[in-house]
Amino acid sequence: MPTFDRSIEIAAPPERVWKIAADPSLIPKVFPDVISVTAEPPGMSQVGQKVTVTAKVAGRRVQVTTETTEVVPNKKLVIKQVPGGLMKTFVSTYTFEATNKGTKATSKTEYEASAGYLGKFLSVLVVNRTVKKNLEASMKNIKELAELKELPASKSG
Repeated sequence: MPTFDRSIEIAAPPERVWKIAADPSLIPKVFPDVISVTAEPPGMSQVGQKVTVTAKVAGRRVQVTTETTEVVPNKKLVIKQVPGGLMKTFVSTYTFEATNKGTKATSKTEYEASAGYLGKFLSVLVVNRTVKKNLEASMKNIKELAELKELPASKSG
């Protein structure tokens, strides 16, 4: 099963990084291939919250629904895909540690594309490459957003 691990140093306190990472309405700003997002219930990440993401994979629109399974404000966020989607398994764990320079943000994602769901349209290789590209970009984008003078506008409030 592919695993993606990345850590990045961000020149902002954990509380500021958290406001970006735990706000589902900012997912399209963080993940390059995401077109739209809906969260139920709306607002900042909370245990049990379901987030449906519409994204582009190899020119095709796909939908993935995740559920937030663990929230420790300013420290840890865990999400997993609900059964029956693009991925056979998908679990992302984000941790945030205060450092002298700001925050060490770490992302660990374990995933496996569901070959049955993909059918003739998308290969597992294409999905794995797309997931990796988006996960790499997400860490850079969280860093860039957190280091802005003003945080982007949130639809979550």
